[in-house]
Amino acid sequence: MAPHFETVYVTEMSKPMQWRLESKNYRVLDVDVWQHHRYDVITCLNLLDRCERPLSLMREVRRALRPNGVAIVALVLPFRPYVEYSMTHEPLEHVSIVAQSFEAQVEAVVKEIFEATGFDLVRFTRLPYLSEGDLERSFYVLDDFVFVLRARDCQ
Repeated sequence: MAPHFETVYVTEMSKPMQWRLESKNYRVLDVDVWQHHRYDVITCLNLLDRCERPLSLMREVRRALRPNGVAIVALVLPFRPYVEYSMTHEPLEHVSIVAQSFEAQVEAVVKEIFEATGFDLVRFTRLPYLSEGDLERSFYVLDDFVFVLRARDCQ
């Protein structure tokens, strides 16, 4: 994305990754500060199933977009929330995505997350996502879905 924008702001929880991003001239913002700015494009990549409050996050994304701004959200399906920075590893906001097929999961994500937080779907695609492995496998191939969204009142 960097070649397409004058300034790219990022947030990151990992200190080593923050350092790496800064070394590549990205402007790292604290996770509690980013929403006080306005943006043309906000990407939220593979985060909704890893954060405590996915619906609140999407509402903050909506508020932080400039008029006609675009949100690009990537999400691994099937939806299996796991909050790394939490004692229980459970999100504080529950999102009910229990459909069996990928198609039904996409429909549920659009309705339960995006439409519920004031977004309309513009486009989406499915692509492979290589995830860090564990003791059983060196990596996993998952199904990642990328959604392009606009705030409902900006169309």
